[in-house]
Amino acid sequence: MSLCVCLLLASCAAINPTLKDPDVKLVGLRLLPAQGILQRQIAVDLSILNPNRQDLSVRGINYNVGIENINLLSGATDQVPVLRGMQETPVTLVISADIISIVRLLEHFSSNGVGDKVNYNFSAVIDFSAWLPSMHVDKKGVLPLSGSK
Repeated sequence: MSLCVCLLLASCAAINPTLKDPDVKLVGLRLLPAQGILQRQIAVDLSILNPNRQDLSVRGINYNVGIENINLLSGATDQVPVLRGMQETPVTLVISADIISIVRLLEHFSSNGVGDKVNYNFSAVIDFSAWLPSMHVDKKGVLPLSGSK
């Protein structure tokens, strides 16, 4: 019996060795053509680096994008390519805009003014195959609104 348990533990360790978390970079935002009067979608371009030797299969990604601490965009997809080992993989997410949140953001800017930059936050949960735990990504940064001099 103990031999079976040892073999089972050894096989589990071989299936899920210590893996490094992929590095997710936000590389672009694009406004997509309108889909009706109120439906606006935005493409969020990511670059995901898999620092591991083995490929990682992704079952899905849930994500949110906020501006000035107001969550504006959210979505989920199961259309994610395999993250090839030791490579960067481009991933594009299509996100629907929340009209109520856009109104809140406009109120924020009318009260506080619009400077030369805005703060953004991007959060996502990447759901890997059944053998790997989900990965939480939280990125914050500043988007310049004026050209650099």
